[in-house]
Amino acid sequence: MRRMSIRGTANVGLGAAQRGFCVAAAVEDGKVRSVRNGRVRSFQEIPHTGRSGWVNLLRFWREDRFRQLHKHMERTFSALGPIYRETVGTMSSVNILLPADVGQLFQSEGLHPRRMLLQPWATHREIRQHSKGVFLKNGEEWRADRLQLNKEVMMSAAVQRFLPLLDNVAQDFCRMLQARLERDGRGEEGRRSLTFDPSPDLFRFALEASCHIIYGERIGLFSSSPSLESQKFIWAVERMLTTTPPLLYLPPLLLHYISAPLWTQHATAWDHIFSHAEARIQRGYQRLSSCPGRGSAAGPAGGPYPGVLGQLMEKGKLSLELIKANVTELMAGGVDTTAVPLQFALFELGRNPEVQEQVRQQVQTSWAQAGGDPQKALQGAPLLKGTIKEVLRYRNTVPPSALGRLSGSVLLSFHLSVSSSEDLKTTVTLILQPEVAPRITFSRL
Repeated sequence: MRRMSIRGTANVGLGAAQRGFCVAAAVEDGKVRSVRNGRVRSFQEIPHTGRSGWVNLLRFWREDRFRQLHKHMERTFSALGPIYRETVGTMSSVNILLPADVGQLFQSEGLHPRRMLLQPWATHREIRQHSKGVFLKNGEEWRADRLQLNKEVMMSAAVQRFLPLLDNVAQDFCRMLQARLERDGRGEEGRRSLTFDPSPDLFRFALEASCHIIYGERIGLFSSSPSLESQKFIWAVERMLTTTPPLLYLPPLLLHYISAPLWTQHATAWDHIFSHAEARIQRGYQRLSSCPGRGSAAGPAGGPYPGVLGQLMEKGKLSLELIKANVTELMAGGVDTTAVPLQFALFELGRNPEVQEQVRQQVQTSWAQAGGDPQKALQGAPLLKGTIKEVLRYRNTVPPSALGRLSGSVLLSFHLSVSSSEDLKTTVTLILQPEVAPRITFSRL
């Protein structure tokens, strides 16, 4: 196992999570008025940034707030306190700062949580008459699909089955980094170092790994000359993710009717992603039909039915339409939520070389004792798992969740009624938020 060290560099600003808030605030005639009488106040009394969503949207575009949304939220938390309402375009939200309040909201979810609907995605499914997956469902319907997917994605047996697939992609990714380090790095032979923004490479790693685990197929994104199909696919995923945020604040159905370029790009990207999934489902169905024996999917990587797709088709608990909807959304939704935590994990390890060395030593020891078994190696590296968990806790890398219809909840002395239709956007502001994507130095040891 070759060794590389990591060093992280970024322009960093202190975030609002360091500040303490002991009272809430309300807006009166454009000014902040502290409320200290201790009474439980109504939902309408939560401070807000202005009642006109369209005026707020114009301000967001004019001031380019979408690119630095966390900075806007930091300033607003400082002005209004640790909870405030905001309407931007067609989207209304309640933004919450303090981790204790975020925890209280998640504890209130119950068995059937209500998540913020990604309306652009839902509108595309309705227009194209596709089934919706777990990302676009709520209530009992969401829970039924989620329980089926948990067995093939989250359970320990499923994790053990797919670890070899992930390890295969990870080894290719490391070889690619090492080759670039030797080719473009500075310093003497064998001791070169290279500083760059790894975001595009981590995005490709996450996409390649997601496709391998979900579809059981590699798409060749680490190849020196990726196929035209692979290049179109990565373009489609990138375009879909790029066009989603602005569409959250606009009426997508109206944009569809007027053939707005933003919507057309978004829908075209999703069409290509679904076509990509459809081709793999057809191949999987052909393999399933041509194989006389069932139940052989218990091998290390799924036997003749590798990947989540093969497992779901072999079990037959979901219709093909639901399988296509769920695996497509799992693949698309898993890219950013994998790549961004990995980037910040590398950044934090680079800023803390002592921790980095402890993690490296434990991983090397565990790998040597595991005899090449990724599952055993992972079990023997609690510091590595702890690093990822801490990054997920410390840095809000997932798009905002929405928790609605809380029964009689009291949060920061505000009563959130059960009839509220507002989305509650939970936000833990980063204590150390880079102004730009962090540049990371990789060095051969």
